[in-house]
Amino acid sequence: MMGETELRTRTDIKDRRIRKTRNALKNSLTTLLQEKNVKDISVKELTELADVNRGTFYLHYKDVFDLLEQSELDLLDEFESVFDGVTGKEFVNEPGKIFERIYNMCKDNADFVRVLLSENGDIKFLNSMSSFLKERCLRDWSELIKASDYKMFDAYFTFLVGGCVSLLQYWFTSGMNQSPKELAKITVDFLERSTALERLRNA
Repeated sequence: MMGETELRTRTDIKDRRIRKTRNALKNSLTTLLQEKNVKDISVKELTELADVNRGTFYLHYKDVFDLLEQSELDLLDEFESVFDGVTGKEFVNEPGKIFERIYNMCKDNADFVRVLLSENGDIKFLNSMSSFLKERCLRDWSELIKASDYKMFDAYFTFLVGGCVSLLQYWFTSGMNQSPKELAKITVDFLERSTALERLRNA
């Protein structure tokens, strides 16, 4: 009979193999997305690049679209975890810390994020991030928005998300010369100049 320690060891080895396989497929997908749209990527070329057989691929994913979606969901989980425990007051009074966490996450996943923001990326991913942030603002941070500002909320929010996306695109295309902390400072400087944060602080 297999002992508990041996069973745990075998489980750990299996889990590592699964993570290794999924990472190889995700990395190959990222590489191919730099050249073509996801709809033009075949399982055959994906598995050949990842050095994974087709049978193994189908143990984990239904098709290439499923691989992309699950990879995006993993990244979205990371993005949402950045905001765990963050209050509205903390976001307004110390926004640099939050943006630095976001940019560090983007740096850790640079190749994949860069592809998602490119012309071959998936607009649904950006929409999912935007929806999460919008819901968080309206549900958990609503006390920071003046009643008179609710009608302008969509405009402020669109400015914030669009600006951050554009800054990330600039960062990636210019060689990521700034650190996440420096990029966060640039973001806060832009927001300060727009007076958006000042309006919230005076709420």
